[in-house]
Amino acid sequence: MLHANYSSDPHYRHHGTSQELESLRIEYQNLFDRSNKLDNKAYITVTFCGFMFVFITSLFGSIPLIQLEGLLVHDALTILYISSCIAVSVTYVWNLIWFMQLLAPEGIIRLDPDKIAKADLDHCSAHQAECRLIELYRGIINEDLVTLHTRCDKFVKGLRYVLLTLILSFVCYGLQILLKVL
Repeated sequence: MLHANYSSDPHYRHHGTSQELESLRIEYQNLFDRSNKLDNKAYITVTFCGFMFVFITSLFGSIPLIQLEGLLVHDALTILYISSCIAVSVTYVWNLIWFMQLLAPEGIIRLDPDKIAKADLDHCSAHQAECRLIELYRGIINEDLVTLHTRCDKFVKGLRYVLLTLILSFVCYGLQILLKVL
């Protein structure tokens, strides 16, 4: 009952609308902050891939020294080693492509002056203007959240590819050590 009394009071509705508008403005800014943080994580991952590249290229140094010796175990390990070097190379390139696409300019929708002008806020009361701004912010935030969630999912999937490449690199390294021992 108390809520009904307040909701019929125009001052209360206006105050609630102002609070909602302010919270949407804050969420709008947070959206950009989260997007920037995701970009920073992607840059850090690409930098890590650069360090991984040094490790991967060191694995390939012994390929010219490897020879098939006619021993089944040694030759099988040699073929497995060369195959895993190829797999590491392919997954590494895939990682770079994946993260470069993730870092491509994104289509975040902004509340620019043209959209505000189209809302024709000059010709309505302050309360109506706030209501129209709320509608604009809601639409933009909802669409941008979908974009951000998609990018976050893509980032997590990319991290799985990096992990796969790292595991394959260590398999290569293990095979390289085994071939040196044999």
